[in-house]
Amino acid sequence: MNLKQQLKAVTDIIDELKGENVVTLKVLQQSADIEAIVIATGRSTQHVRGIVNNVKIEAKRLGMKVVGIEGAETGHWMLIDLAEVVVHVMTEKTREFYKLEKLWSGTDDE
Repeated sequence: MNLKQQLKAVTDIIDELKGENVVTLKVLQQSADIEAIVIATGRSTQHVRGIVNNVKIEAKRLGMKVVGIEGAETGHWMLIDLAEVVVHVMTEKTREFYKLEKLWSGTDDE
């Protein structure tokens, strides 16, 4: 699968599970390891876990490599590493606190 197909598969799964505020950032110029980051918000820790679990299942079904999953202990911020694509799913409060979009986009806007 090419990057565009991987991103579509991931964002479709998130949309299907009612993930909110989905943002895709291409970060190849900032990172030698990954090509894109997908950031989404879940309504609760259970919702975050559910989204990540379904991304994992669908990614494996499509032949994408699942390198690892982090954050399942608390569920406030989970990361699923799909090699070229890294998916961050967070509760709204956690997402507002860490502001990953700002970090990876390099902007200083509040």
